[in-house]
Amino acid sequence: MEKVKVLVVEDEMIIAQSIISMIEKMGYECVGTAIRAIKGLELARALKPDIALLDISLKGEETGIWLAEQLKRELNIPYVFLTSLGDKKTIEEATSTMPYGYLLKPVAQQGVYAALETALARFSHEQRTPAQKEVSMSVVKDAEVLEEIKKPPLLIKDALFIKDEYQYVKITLSEIDYIKSDGNYVEIHSQGKQKVLKETLKNMEAKLPSEHFFQVHRSFLVNVSKIERIGGNTIRINDQEIPIVKEKRDALLAILAG
Repeated sequence: MEKVKVLVVEDEMIIAQSIISMIEKMGYECVGTAIRAIKGLELARALKPDIALLDISLKGEETGIWLAEQLKRELNIPYVFLTSLGDKKTIEEATSTMPYGYLLKPVAQQGVYAALETALARFSHEQRTPAQKEVSMSVVKDAEVLEEIKKPPLLIKDALFIKDEYQYVKITLSEIDYIKSDGNYVEIHSQGKQKVLKETLKNMEAKLPSEHFFQVHRSFLVNVSKIERIGGNTIRINDQEIPIVKEKRDALLAILAG
């Protein structure tokens, strides 16, 4: 599991250091800081942050609004604007980029926490493919359960963002071996470690890409790429024997053959 990576682009160093201290206390990782938009873009390209905090009015040739447009178009990275400005023209220009939130300076830790949480959740929901949304609708029966699918863990790009107390941690999908259900809890097994969540296997199946994850048993969802052997009524993943029912076995073989 990894920490959520945050890029901070702010030209007032005292404010930048204060924000960095806040996000690190929350358990997130500041992977880079910049005081100019162009440098911020270079860092984003190199470090691939999960989210960025951007000052709207950066000094230099380009503004934070310009940087936001680059992050969205080129890298598909969500961002939250930092600003001490409240004039209509600036707000309208910033709003046109469809940011994932605003923070008014001076910022407070609770505000930063809320902005990051909200931005990640919204970005995750927007990134769901039509196929994933269709699966979600097919496996849930009412609005209350549908709302559960929008809650943590969040699927963002190629990773799950899982709540660990008051912060998110990241598990890359390719590192997940399998997920085991125990009632309203699931165990995510990844690289010899496991993480227990209060979540149903049905909701996990709806969140995850169906081309990579397959339910082989009512209690097991597996990463297809991690399967080492398929037997008569079990499969092996990372030296663990996992049960598979006949109809699921036939469906899995058909998928692998196709």
